[in-house]
Formats: sequence, structure tokens, C-alpha cells
Amino acid sequence: MIIIILIGLLSGTLIGTVGVGGILLTPLLLFFVGTELHIAQATSSFSFLFTGIMGIIVYARKKSIVWGHVLWISIGIIPATVYGAKVNTILPTTALTIILAALIAYSGYNALSKRSFKANATRNINNVILILIGVGVGFGSSLTGTGGPVILVPILLFLSFLPLAAIGISQAIQLPLAIFATIGFMLYGRIDYSLGLTLGLTQAVGVIFGGKIAHTLPQDKLRKVVAYTLIGVGILLVGRIFFKVISHRVFYMGY
Repeated sequence: MIIIILIGLLSGTLIGTVGVGGILLTPLLLFFVGTELHIAQATSSFSFLFTGIMGIIVYARKKSIVWGHVLWISIGIIPATVYGAKVNTILPTTALTIILAALIAYSGYNALSKRSFKANATRNINNVILILIGVGVGFGSSLTGTGGPVILVPILLFLSFLPLAAIGISQAIQLPLAIFATIGFMLYGRIDYSLGLTLGLTQAVGVIFGGKIAHTLPQDKLRKVVAYTLIGVGILLVGRIFFKVISHRVFYMGY
């Protein structure tokens, strides 16, 4: 239980600070709790219901959420998330995860290479493009079990959004994504509700602390924190692939 609480606090604090933290849940549950891969992914999605609610509360109070963008992105997320959860249960995701890892790491590098952000970085974007972004975020997050912000934040940074605005939008889209991902996993997978509840509540506490950190840091420093986190996430995703390969080989050799 102590390990689970520590995992939740770590993940939640990162989610609250940079929007990217749910990516840690699946590998940490695999390594330290021994949860089966697909159950870990499904349970993580369920736990994001709590981080989504708390993230919205924390960032809405600071007026750091662009609600118009959230609305249109969510429209794309809704159908794609359920379908991604279905595909997750039947399709190996190695190739997609490697591509995703490369794109995330590159977006982190791209964010580091930008010396400054324009004041209007939360610029208007065509609603159709926002819907398509939602489709990609919803499907990709459910398919890989990585959570929506880990895909959305890099996209918004690439589009030159201010880091705090990108994180704020990612906080809000957690909730619809988590709702429909949970529905998908209820229909096609298996959720450990007891584990998910514990993780969700501890993550929610972490989000509160993370949100305070994010609103304290200057934008340039926050950008660097987000960028380095994204690069680390890309490396972590690739490492998770190698771990799975080695685990399978050891299992079958032992068998």
C-alpha cells in the first residue's frame, strides 16, 4: 500500500506540474506492484478520473484553461478513446509506442530550442484541426495506456502555445478522456477498481501540489521543465518496450 501511495503522489505531482505524469503509472505498476500490463493500463485510465477533476479545479481557479479549445478537442476524444481501448486489448502496440516516444522526445527538444514564446501563443486554431487533435489524442492514449496530456502537451507546445496554457488544456481534457477510456475498458478489458481508487485519490493530492508549482514558476523555466520531462518520457517509453521484450524472453526461456 505504501508503494502504491508513493507511486500515486509522484504521478499526480507531475501531472499537476507539467501535465505529463500518467505515463509513469503503467511501468511503475508493472515493476513494483506486479500488475498485468493490460490491467495496469485500464486501471491507470480509471484513476485519471480523479486527476482530471482535481486538475480542472486547480487550473480553473487560476484561469489557466482555454475552455473553447477544450470543448472542440473533447469532441474528437470521445469516440476515439473508446475505440482505442478496444484495440488496446487485441493489438500489440510496440511499433506505435516507439513512434510515439520519438515524437514526444522530439517535441521536448523542439520546446528547448525555442528561446521565447509570443504573448498570443494561445492563438485561435481551426475547430476542425482541434477535433482531429482530439481524435489522435484519444485513440493514442487509450491504445498505448499513456494518458492524454502526454500526447496533447507536445502537440500544443509544437503549435507554440504558452506552457501554462498547454498544461491547463491538458488538465481539462483528462476528464472526458478518462470517462470514455474507462467505459471502453469496462466493455473490452478489466479494471482493478480498488487499486484505481487508491491511485486516483493519492494522485489528486499530488495534482494540488503540482498545480501550485506550475503557477509559481516563470514561463521560461516551466517550458524547460516540460521539455526535459517530455524527453525523459520518450526515453521511458522506449525503455518500457525493451523491458517487455526482455521479460518475455526470460519467461519463455525459463518455461
